[in-house]
Amino acid sequence: MIIQILGNVRYQITLDPSTWIFDDRKEELENVLAKESDDVEIKFEDSKEWNRQIIEGTTKPPTLKTEKKFKKKDLLEGTFVICLEPFLEYTEPERGEDAMIIFTYDDGEAIVPYRDRAKIYAHFSQDGKRLYDDGMVDILIIKDGEIEQKLIHVTGIKFD
Repeated sequence: MIIQILGNVRYQITLDPSTWIFDDRKEELENVLAKESDDVEIKFEDSKEWNRQIIEGTTKPPTLKTEKKFKKKDLLEGTFVICLEPFLEYTEPERGEDAMIIFTYDDGEAIVPYRDRAKIYAHFSQDGKRLYDDGMVDILIIKDGEIEQKLIHVTGIKFD
């Protein structure tokens, strides 16, 4: 259900893919492959939205854009990925840009340079359903709108 990021890092963190459906950083897979950006700015043209932000406070992870952009039907039928870059940066690898990320998955292990973190996406939802009953994800390395590498059923992430 959860994936721990371990190894030679300052902060070991835990990822829970089941919560990403509510995270504004998620993107539809076809948009990522089409190189579309999801940087739509929230506008508070009516006081209802502004008051909600003030009363409820800012949420981490952000959810307001998702509530505005995706309808319930989209969430129940969509195929989503989330870029792992911010999560990997939160760990603060001891070796910095020279660090290597080791993904443990069904076929063994794969090593990806930390400097390529912006290309690393976790595929967690297919047609509105989670990919696996145990909550694990597939890792997609996406470059220039194409899936360069796909790691099936990732169970661990470790820094070297």
